[in-house]
Amino acid sequence: MRINRHLATVAVIGLAACSPKENADTPTTGAEAPSVTNVTVSLETAPSSSDSASAALVWPGESGGATYILGAVEDGIEVYDAAGLTLSKTDGGEIESFDLIHGFGANSGPVLFSLDTSNSTVSAFTMNNGTLTPVQADIIQSEVLLEGMCAHKSPLDGEAYAFLLGSGGQIEQWNIFTKADGTVSAKLVRTLQLGTEPKFCVADSRSNSVYVTEEAVGVWRFDADVEAETVPELIDVKKFGHFTGEVGGLALHHTEKGQTVLFASDVETSQINLYDVTDDHRYVGSAKFSGAGSIDAVENAGSLFAGSGYLVLADEDNGEEATNFKLAKISDIASAFNFDQLTERTDEDPSGAFALVKPSAETAPVADGGDAADDPAIWVHPTDPGQSLIIGTNKQGGIYVYNLDGSVHQYVPDGRMNNVDLRYNVKVGDRAATLVVASNRTEESISIYELDEQTGKLQDIADGIQKTDMPDPYGLCLYQSPKDGSTYVFMNEKGGLVRQWQLGEGNPGKVKATAVREFEVGSTAEGCVADDDTGALFVAEEDIALWKYGAEPGDGTAREKITDPQMNHGLKDDLEGVSIYYGAGTSGYIVLSSQGNNSYALFDREAPHAYVGSFRVIANSDAGIDGSSETDGLDIISTPLGPDFPYGVFVAQDGRNISPAERQNFKLVPWEHIADKLSLEKYTGRDPRK
Repeated sequence: MRINRHLATVAVIGLAACSPKENADTPTTGAEAPSVTNVTVSLETAPSSSDSASAALVWPGESGGATYILGAVEDGIEVYDAAGLTLSKTDGGEIESFDLIHGFGANSGPVLFSLDTSNSTVSAFTMNNGTLTPVQADIIQSEVLLEGMCAHKSPLDGEAYAFLLGSGGQIEQWNIFTKADGTVSAKLVRTLQLGTEPKFCVADSRSNSVYVTEEAVGVWRFDADVEAETVPELIDVKKFGHFTGEVGGLALHHTEKGQTVLFASDVETSQINLYDVTDDHRYVGSAKFSGAGSIDAVENAGSLFAGSGYLVLADEDNGEEATNFKLAKISDIASAFNFDQLTERTDEDPSGAFALVKPSAETAPVADGGDAADDPAIWVHPTDPGQSLIIGTNKQGGIYVYNLDGSVHQYVPDGRMNNVDLRYNVKVGDRAATLVVASNRTEESISIYELDEQTGKLQDIADGIQKTDMPDPYGLCLYQSPKDGSTYVFMNEKGGLVRQWQLGEGNPGKVKATAVREFEVGSTAEGCVADDDTGALFVAEEDIALWKYGAEPGDGTAREKITDPQMNHGLKDDLEGVSIYYGAGTSGYIVLSSQGNNSYALFDREAPHAYVGSFRVIANSDAGIDGSSETDGLDIISTPLGPDFPYGVFVAQDGRNISPAERQNFKLVPWEHIADKLSLEKYTGRDPRK
């Protein structure tokens, strides 16, 4: 768990104790409180009809300014005009919070999603001349007792998501989408957890983050990507940080210079804390909001909203009148805190521009829990490509053979298999065999199988245990030399050592491995692939770079760097699985797993191996298949594999198999889904058997 560097030492009840760094602007118990800047409120709404002010937002106009102000009250939603006068009220339920999603479905304008805490449901509305018009009721029905919500559209996959805050510290993330018949539906895709009950949240589509308040603790940040880690980051904390009492609502404002400001309510002091998100959530200062003329000051601001030039605050103590909502101009706040001195955002995440593709199939989950599925290889049927198979490792216990529909064809429980590869027409005695080879971490050996061309089943063909003399055999790939057809095994281990063996016949009908070469990469490397046409070997050193070596036994240690995470190729370590898409001649692509941001980068197969683009595999909601994340191994083939994969297939290990939450598996993406998005070659003339 990462703790913000601007906090003093923190011990959170119900969570692990942490020790962040001291900072001069951080108050400690008994220290003088930081100075508070006063900002004058410029507008207020009429008093609420039910003496309750749960949440508010500004419905934007075409010019970007306020058209309507919406307030969630005890028994419905009130709509006010831009001057704060009541226009209409939509009755029903106990509306505690709501949020806008822009450009949802067929709607060019915003759609309001509101939470009714009386029955834990979420419904949708649009605006029609100052009156909310229902789109669909009860889109989400949660089994959790809900307290709050926020929503956004992800910059990574373009999908709409709602975060629902519930009892027991549970946070549900739902994907909201429009079905083919025009109805709106939702699917629970991920569950997050805090120690005690959260109540307020705000989602940031710029950084793909969701901020959540835990009333008795502080403010947390989660990565909003459905495929991301679920561990939160503590932004600020009660008592030892910049909150003295209950932690309330949140809001986000993006400046014209690309800066992002986070607002968080310290309810009992009626102060709003400001943080510079771009500068590691640095605490900027605190504001109080005073009245002017007939408008009184803001007291006990529970909820916040920033948009259309205003910060909207729910006023729980509106003098002698019922509760209402106060609005302060963002420009006034910017002047008071000199937003121009905030850190400008200069490192735009390129992953927002990655091509998005959907899988058409997935394999059955592996039998073991935890980090188990690892590396796939694709076998092409000799006469019926639609009957081809996927071989995938279970590094907790064995090796799978899957049909193209994802069903299990065979399972061989021969040990902790890490990586796998295959080659055709390997000479074994007087016959040519299809060999499947895997790194076996149980026996610290090379496992060698023959794949029966008629049954598609694996049979051990190793001439006894083929020891590697490696304490932890890790990655593996095969190479078939274009010089003489010899077949080689490359295997690496976590210390960076790479060894090369030649496969040949041992005892009659059996295969043995003879060591012919070794070299050091430098640090942990797993993914590797060899180009059987050009004699190149590509090795992914996880935290450093993708390297190109020679694959022949006499090629030595000379190498060339193809890419690294600093070369502006959208890569984020670890660099993991790597494979080759064979095009016509020496054309094609190298595909590399960028595990740190759940993406895949493409490079030209031909030197100098220029960067082509990147893609992410996102959920196929219609098929009920989630995306892929934290991919270890992958494989790709250009050979047509029947009607479902007419241009070949890309196969990726899914390190976090969500929606529903299951053990790890492999996702299958038709190559044309990727090629069409990135304008890539679609070659169908490759026969891997020749």
